[in-house]
Amino acid sequence: MSETLVVYVPDLGQGVSFYQALGLALEELIPEREALLAPLEGPLLLLRPGSGGVEQGPNRPRPEGRGFARVGVEEGRLVFFVENLEHEKLRLAKYGLPFRETGEHLLLFDPGENPVLVRGLPPERHP
Repeated sequence: MSETLVVYVPDLGQGVSFYQALGLALEELIPEREALLAPLEGPLLLLRPGSGGVEQGPNRPRPEGRGFARVGVEEGRLVFFVENLEHEKLRLAKYGLPFRETGEHLLLFDPGENPVLVRGLPPERHP
């Protein structure tokens, strides 16, 4: 079983698109109800309709297909770890996702206005 975080977004389609652009793989979609997305490492994200927010969700079996993102949680915020922050800036711009550079990381907001940080992998996590 894998840890699951429930992320509330007003529109599931927009939420799925946002998190897929950040590198998660869509594993399951129940229209109007929920969408399950999986990263390479870290908790699964279960999107549900709502005005915004993140909370612990039920443990779920980890799907076999996985995205390329690495996800963590810090102080109630989702954190995406990337190997090259400069490359990620270009990729986010390509997908039209606005972000702010705030020192060592990028700050984005998902469609539910949930803050999302994108930062470089800690040195010990590089292959």
